Amino acid sequence: MRHIALAIALLFASPAIAQDAAPPAAVAPVTVSPAEGNWGCIALIDNTKAGLLTIFAGTYGYASATFGSAASGTGDAQMGSDGAKFLSGNLFNIGITTALASFDANGNDILTLYNPEKAVLTCTPR
Repeated sequence: MRHIALAIALLFASPAIAQDAAPPAAVAPVTVSPAEGNWGCIALIDNTKAGLLTIFAGTYGYASATFGSAASGTGDAQMGSDGAKFLSGNLFNIGITTALASFDANGNDILTLYNPEKAVLTCTPR
């Protein structure tokens, strides 16, 4: 009788022991680019409103404040730990290739858009 009770106890305990032996699956950390989000942009040439920029999951959309601007449209972006690189689309076609995230003098987020020669737009979160 004792042997039967011991066998039943071991039978019920076995699956629990086997389940506890397997380590949990590792979960890869998710990194988000600081460039992701909605931004209001100012032209550095004259400090006027330039447009609205949205960057999310490797794509972007830009709506210029200037009616009919060639800059308005969408495209692909490569996300980075310090901003984004524009790979195609309207901003890329007019020469804007890079967006770097940083902080202004007051510690607020700022996204600066560059063509190969210089900074052309600064953007703040919306």
